[in-house]
Amino acid sequence: MRSDLTLKKIAILGTRYGDLDIEQRVLAPLGATLVAGEGRTEKEVVALCHAAQVILCASAPKITASIMRQLPHLTAIVRYGIGVDSIDLIAATRRKIFVANVPDYCVEEVATHAITLILAWTRKLPMAVRSVAKGEWTLESLRPLQSAQDLVVGLVGFGRIARRVAGLAQAIGFRVFATDPYVDANSIRKKKAEPVSFARLIRQADFISLHLPLNEKTRHCINAGVLQRMKSTAYLINTARGELVDERALYGALKRGQIAGAALDVLENEPRVDRSLLPALESVTMTPHCAWYTERSQRALREKACAEVVRILRGKVPKNLVNLEVLG
Repeated sequence: MRSDLTLKKIAILGTRYGDLDIEQRVLAPLGATLVAGEGRTEKEVVALCHAAQVILCASAPKITASIMRQLPHLTAIVRYGIGVDSIDLIAATRRKIFVANVPDYCVEEVATHAITLILAWTRKLPMAVRSVAKGEWTLESLRPLQSAQDLVVGLVGFGRIARRVAGLAQAIGFRVFATDPYVDANSIRKKKAEPVSFARLIRQADFISLHLPLNEKTRHCINAGVLQRMKSTAYLINTARGELVDERALYGALKRGQIAGAALDVLENEPRVDRSLLPALESVTMTPHCAWYTERSQRALREKACAEVVRILRGKVPKNLVNLEVLG
């Protein structure tokens, strides 16, 4: 690993925190200079990160191979979050740049948000609220409502968050299916979920909740073909990554009534929202990528990300190193 502690510059990009109080406190012992900005373009990222050893970044901006080539002092990139799809891992590994994340925060928050979205559509709350706002006081627009005991929650991906969703769903009475090529069937059964194939889950689940990382294999894993195989009464729930879903295909499926509805906390091109498409549909509920957020989770995220920076600038290997190949 390259180390030149005379530089001591840390660039912080794309945060929504409003201040850097936590970063300044945790990183103060390093005596480093902190610079912060949005990094909306490659040129802006390079300018902000000039001479920086470490970049601390949210899900935006993208840290590309081109950017890395222009930052010869860069030693590490630390993500404020779990997903690292915004970073070119191959390029980082080739340049011996550490990439670290924070995989163990916001589990309770995202799981709670996902189950809230599931319950909202179980009880058809969006429809009920609109009905009352129109001056109606009737059950007719809500029929049929089904009991949780008669419904299946299907989890695509079975990591920390999905396992917590499974526990919450089971406590309410839902039957839970789970599919994950990297988790063996016995591990799924130990959480009292039923291991099933992706194909069966898509066909039989009443709620399909996505809990996958974004990569080339998972991008648009929910596409027109998959949507056609879902039940017409099923709902899609996404609190993971927007690009897991082909949004135009989803819009078409909802317009045609192929599925009953969707609840989305993430979008393909956030924060840009085309209000003429998905948000315009009464069968869609949307939240602004807030599933991860509570004051507790935000504090934990920032402290843990900064702790990785401290380790790196003190010559240690980050605790949550994503690209292990860099050590080779």
